[in-house]
Amino acid sequence: MPIKEDQMNRKKMAVMLGASVLALAVSACGGGGTGPDGGASGKTQMLAWHGYTEADGKVLDKIVAEFNSSQDACEVNAEAIAWGSITEKLVTSLGAGNGPNLVVQGPDTGLGYVNQGAFQDVQSYYDDPETYTSVPALHSNLADAVTWDGKTYAIPMGTAAYAVYYNKTMWAEAGLTDADIPKTIDEMLDVAKKLTKGEKYGIAAPDKDAIFLATILHSGGGDFITDGKVNLNSPENIATLEKWQSAFVDDKVSPTGMDQTAAMELYGSGRAGMIMNGPWQITSSESFGIDTGVFGWPSDWVAGVLNYWWSTSMNDSDAEKACANSFGDFWNSRDMQILWQDSFYPPNRSDIPAEEFKDPRIATLAEYSQFAHYYMSGVESNFNDISSTTNALMEQVSQGGDVAELVAAAQTKVEGYIG
Repeated sequence: MPIKEDQMNRKKMAVMLGASVLALAVSACGGGGTGPDGGASGKTQMLAWHGYTEADGKVLDKIVAEFNSSQDACEVNAEAIAWGSITEKLVTSLGAGNGPNLVVQGPDTGLGYVNQGAFQDVQSYYDDPETYTSVPALHSNLADAVTWDGKTYAIPMGTAAYAVYYNKTMWAEAGLTDADIPKTIDEMLDVAKKLTKGEKYGIAAPDKDAIFLATILHSGGGDFITDGKVNLNSPENIATLEKWQSAFVDDKVSPTGMDQTAAMELYGSGRAGMIMNGPWQITSSESFGIDTGVFGWPSDWVAGVLNYWWSTSMNDSDAEKACANSFGDFWNSRDMQILWQDSFYPPNRSDIPAEEFKDPRIATLAEYSQFAHYYMSGVESNFNDISSTTNALMEQVSQGGDVAELVAAAQTKVEGYIG
């Protein structure tokens, strides 16, 4: 499933985009799809790449099979490839003209590919709700994240707001009940203090993770990077970071120097009461034997896990473009989104009632999908440099550094990376 490795590999892909520009320019036709007459069935053949290799991949395969048997025009051939391999192969295949018709990616690398002409807009999908009936039911924020210059370039695939997962055993031992589920950041930090005891921590807070940093800054009324503009140095952000610094240094609610992987390991060891993470935390907790509940991040802004189906430049026929739209519509149909919850992702739709969820934790996640945002919008390159700078900022803050000085220095440095 797409965890931190996926995010890092996408950043690598964005860096590699420049090398593919000339190759893409001379690749004007042909792709993974073999065209209306290419398959033995006479269907338009559509090659789809994704990185889902665990339980979520099995659910994906079921939906693809359902689509292929539901109509006679299109045949999707889904190929599971490690996220890192997609990073390497996609650039080469698009340049050579034999890449996939559809590929799962996030907004981070998407904008770079859009600007190189490698990803096509799917505005025709969104503009025709009578044909593509899933469109009105989709959470509106999902399209917003992949809309640039008035055109929308991708169809929601697997999306969810990051949420807070909590160790029910530690929760009970601290005398906490459902009535203590926090509604604000201050309440959550108070809960974290109650959960902190000895070598057990209230929260596994990854102070070396840009997604975590962006979320706490927005939750405090500030900003991170939006539409390519760096907004680190603000009074709101300084106040937020000073609050979290006190939680780290004075209240010791979390260890410092952790990335998201280390935070998951700490939670999995049973030594952290809470963790902010994506829906894969459910299966991760089960693998460690941690009885885990979930509540929404206590703010109206939270970073999201945002994966989309992108229609690539390989779709050079009307039939292939129509199949891309039709598959996206089928994927987001009500029945298929109910099936998709078996992957532990909530649906991309807003019209599925709680009683139709098999797991109440997925129902909880679904309530917060409308608040999910991409954490670094408008950035096309230098992801690693930006993340390294902001990770260093947060880590130094968590260890007691001068917040105002650190924020000012990070603002200047990140502005240099964005240009």
